[in-house]
Amino acid sequence: MKTKASPTAAIAACIFEIQAEGPAIQLFPVGAFKARDGRPRDVAAGAWFIDAQVAQRLIAQAAARATDVVIDYEHQTLNSAENGLPAPAAAWFSGSGLEWREGQGLFATGVYWTDKASAMLAAREYRYLSPVFTYDKQTGEVLELLHVGLTNYPALDGMASLPALAAARFELAIPAAPSAQENQRVNREQLIEALGLSSDASDEDIQTALTALKANATKVDDLQQSLAALKAERKPDPAKFAPIEVVEALKQDIAALKANQVEGEVGQLVKAGLEDGRLLPAQESWARELGQTNLAALKGYLEKTPAIAALKGRQTEGRQPQDNPHGLSDVELQAAALTGLSPEAFAKAKGA
Repeated sequence: MKTKASPTAAIAACIFEIQAEGPAIQLFPVGAFKARDGRPRDVAAGAWFIDAQVAQRLIAQAAARATDVVIDYEHQTLNSAENGLPAPAAAWFSGSGLEWREGQGLFATGVYWTDKASAMLAAREYRYLSPVFTYDKQTGEVLELLHVGLTNYPALDGMASLPALAAARFELAIPAAPSAQENQRVNREQLIEALGLSSDASDEDIQTALTALKANATKVDDLQQSLAALKAERKPDPAKFAPIEVVEALKQDIAALKANQVEGEVGQLVKAGLEDGRLLPAQESWARELGQTNLAALKGYLEKTPAIAALKGRQTEGRQPQDNPHGLSDVELQAAALTGLSPEAFAKAKGA
C-alpha cells in the first residue's frame, strides 16, 4: 500500500533473533521496544511502539500490497544500488500473512524460505532478522513495514546507513533531516509503467531498473557537460571564416561593381544600336531600361534586329546630309525604312 511520509516520520532498521514457530516468524515484540544500541534517540516517547491497533494498520497496508514482502540477505535490496551486486531473496511472505498475537507481537505466517536460506538457518549460519520500518518520531508508533533482512549483526554494527538507504529506496524522508518537507511517494503501478516493467514486477525488479536508469542519467549529464565545454572552447579559424559584417560589405561591393559593369555594357550596346540603325532614337530609353533589368534580353534583341543602312552615320545630328537630295530628316528616313519605301517614294508621298 502506498503511503505519504510525514515530516515527523523516520526509518529504522532493528534486529531481533529469529523466533520461528513452524512457518511463522516474529517481526516485532509487543508494546514499547528499543534497539540494542539504545535507539531510537529521536522519539519523544523514548521508544518504538506497537500494539494491536498499530498492528492492524500494518496488516491492512501489507494486505494491499501488489507483491509479497521479501526477506533478503544483509539488506542487499537496499545496498544493491550502491554496490551493484544482485539481491537474492532468502524468503517471501504474503502481505495477508501478517498476524498479531496478543501478548507476543507481530508475526509473519506462511513464510516460504528458499532451499539455500533453509540450509543456512538449519546450520545457524544466520540467526537474526532485521525489519526496516517507518515510525512516528513523536509517539514511536510503527507506521509501515518496508523490508526484512537476514543478518548476523545483533548489536547493529555497520547498520547506521540503513535508514538513509531505506529512505532513498522507498522515497521517504531521511531520518537525519527532521525538517525535511513532506515527500509524496510515487504510486507503485505508475512507477512500474514508467520503467517499462511487467505489472507483477517485484521490488528487486524495480530497484534494478532504477539503478540502470540512474547510471544512464549520469552518462547523459557527462555528455551534456562535455558538449558545453566544446562549444565554449571552439572558436572559428580566422584563416577559414570571416566575420558576417565583412561578408555583407563584400557582397555590397560586388553588387555595385556588377551594376557599374552592366551599366557600361548597356551604354555601349545602345550606342552601337543607335549608330547602325538597329535602334530608333525613340527606343533609347526602353533599350537602356531593358538592359539594366535583363542584359541578355537586350543582347538577344540587337542580335536579331537587322541594321538599317539608311539610319547609319547620324553625324549630321538631324541636319540634312549632303547625299540626301530628297531633303528627308533622319526620322523621316527611319520611317521610310520601316514602311519599306525608298527615300524617293517616301519624299514623293510626303509631298503629295
